[in-house]
Amino acid sequence: MDQAQDRIEIPQVTYHGDDKKLKERVSKFKAGTLRIVIFTIVGLFMGYYSHTYVTDPFFPTKLITAIPYKVMEAIYGSILHVDTMVSREFWGYTLEWEFFPYSALANPLAEPFTTMLIGGAIYGSFAYFTGDKRVFTLQRFLKFAGGWCALILLVAGLAFGMNAKAKADNENFGEVDHFFFHSETGGSSVAGSGSEQGEMVRQRFYSELAPVDLVRDMKGELPLGIYFDGGLRYGLYQVNYEMQYVVTEGGKIYHISKEFAQLVEDYVEKGIHPCRETREVAE
Repeated sequence: MDQAQDRIEIPQVTYHGDDKKLKERVSKFKAGTLRIVIFTIVGLFMGYYSHTYVTDPFFPTKLITAIPYKVMEAIYGSILHVDTMVSREFWGYTLEWEFFPYSALANPLAEPFTTMLIGGAIYGSFAYFTGDKRVFTLQRFLKFAGGWCALILLVAGLAFGMNAKAKADNENFGEVDHFFFHSETGGSSVAGSGSEQGEMVRQRFYSELAPVDLVRDMKGELPLGIYFDGGLRYGLYQVNYEMQYVVTEGGKIYHISKEFAQLVEDYVEKGIHPCRETREVAE
């Protein structure tokens, strides 16, 4: 064993580097990393408040603030547009969801969460570009940017998935929270939930609800908004009170009771609210 160790020759390597340069790079790496973290945090806050650009009268700050919001709008409004029949004309009284009309939970993922991520990615990247190129190389930046892009796409995919699931659930109605009645003049009335009158409206809606095969009379149809799950999910349907049916966005036709059809007719023709605890909105 001792003879084998004697035969092992350990090479002697002389370090020719400059300790001063190495320490300088380590120092620049720490300082640059701290700057990136600070810029990223600032970007997150800028993204959260980016919607306020519309009220900023000073153009330079307005432009800087608007960048995360406009990128987010491009993602959800143009690149990954949601196909829906729910237009602003037929939104309910609490429906202020900018991009996802079916799911209230999907919208915070777009605004403000996605705008925050975009702000962090943009301003964090700016810190990368202003750092020492010997330390913060292009390869490192691509990894940094790729991570942000993957996270933003993940959040966007989750938002679209939640909205798609809500839209699919609307085809089966589920547990109705309250209704949003429309008239030809644009007036709207909500059959309130959590009350005896509201429960009566729901019971009349469900009493004879069943799939039916018939030829639609689209000229006699009116929009009917329905909220589900405590108002977190919204669906827009077409109701024909004369022929007693309601149509889902997917084209499924359901028979409704004469009593519920009468509630719709009374509101449309006579302006009679379906129940006392209602809210009327003029469009």
